[in-house]
Amino acid sequence: MSVLGHRRIIEAMQCGDPKERLYISPILDAKQIGDASIDIRLGNDFFTTRRGNLGVLDPKVRDTQPDRFRNRHRLNTKEPFYLHPNEVALAGTMEYFRFPKALSASVTSRSKWGRLGLIIATATAIHPGFKGVITLELVNHGNVPLVLYPGLLIAQVIFYETDGATPYDGDLSGKTDAHPSDISKGWQSDMQFWCDGNQ
Repeated sequence: MSVLGHRRIIEAMQCGDPKERLYISPILDAKQIGDASIDIRLGNDFFTTRRGNLGVLDPKVRDTQPDRFRNRHRLNTKEPFYLHPNEVALAGTMEYFRFPKALSASVTSRSKWGRLGLIIATATAIHPGFKGVITLELVNHGNVPLVLYPGLLIAQVIFYETDGATPYDGDLSGKTDAHPSDISKGWQSDMQFWCDGNQ
């Protein structure tokens, strides 16, 4: 498995076969395509958790009203989003992706933000065949609030050649904004080895 460099990323985006082409839109500046990665921008949608309305997140308890503990924020380009110390927020990327089955990727922080204590992803793998915006898991490990704005170049995607993959077609495919998870979905199959499913 090798990392795609600048030339190979451009070739993947210009591939003549639409099924084998890497789609990323919008690329607002050609300088986003670096030596071995693409810098990506923060989108306009954010999710935060209301701490006072939530005692615990238990995969065995399905919450039929997740909005009672989630706040959704839709910001304009120049509107600030304040990420406080030890706070977690979900945010979608501005870019929409469509991966061919021969490519996978990882998303990671840009160093200029990482050095301020910002973690942008805890689940970093992007599977072959994925399509949609990437949901970033923003965590402020610093001591002061960070002010973020939609459109900031906040993360980077590193691409890998992938052999023998089947295209991803899971729950997170095709989303056009930040997408929170539902840990109760499928918990029985995930945990039946360890937990009594009748509890």
